[in-house]
Amino acid sequence: MTTLKRARTSFSLNFAAFPPAVLEEIVVAASDLCLLVTDANVVEDIIRGGAVDDLIGEDWIDKPLQSIVSKDSWRKLDMLWSAQKQDAPVWRHLNFIIPNDPKGEGVPLLVRRIAVDNGRSIVVCRDLRPSVKMQKTFNTALHEMVQSLEDSQSAQQFHPSDSGGAKAKTSVFQGRATAAVEKAIDEVGHLPLAEIVTQTAQVLEDICIQLAYEKCDYDLSKTADLLGISSDELASRIHFVP
Repeated sequence: MTTLKRARTSFSLNFAAFPPAVLEEIVVAASDLCLLVTDANVVEDIIRGGAVDDLIGEDWIDKPLQSIVSKDSWRKLDMLWSAQKQDAPVWRHLNFIIPNDPKGEGVPLLVRRIAVDNGRSIVVCRDLRPSVKMQKTFNTALHEMVQSLEDSQSAQQFHPSDSGGAKAKTSVFQGRATAAVEKAIDEVGHLPLAEIVTQTAQVLEDICIQLAYEKCDYDLSKTADLLGISSDELASRIHFVP
């Protein structure tokens, strides 16, 4: 731990020697948005990355930070400011208000506060819109998949005594899918987006295959027809046994 501290101190001294323009480029590369906040929690300046240029202008400057985040984010904003400087870095999901936003949705940002000795703060933000969009897509796909399987179950007239167990299993699978999406969101900023999407899609596909396989009484051919894939492809994707 001492070695790490010494290394960080050395890096900080070298870092301070960089020209302001270089420091700004480093900030932009490390985040989608950076806010400089006064000791009175008023936005003093903004550095924008390319991901958020389309939504965020100069409207936030000279405004209290609390006034540009939605009310449901006020508590998390307070938690960022109450964290001690020596504590481990804390990231919070805050929803920011965009003036004249036609959809009224604002923009979700993953936020970390860096306290400066003079009472000011640097607020580093990462754009969560791709992750939120991905979560909505997965939720829609999961709902459609479950509805399709329930319709198929009704059409095939499964035995009534199996109904309760089938619903319980569906609930379990929905929980697993939700957990997979939540894990994906936690990986934002730690893994490339393409890798996050690939891993989460794989989990969701496995869940769908297992659910369909059980719904079809472990009949490989019926399951393949239900999923719209070949029996050979299905056989290569099944990682479980009945």
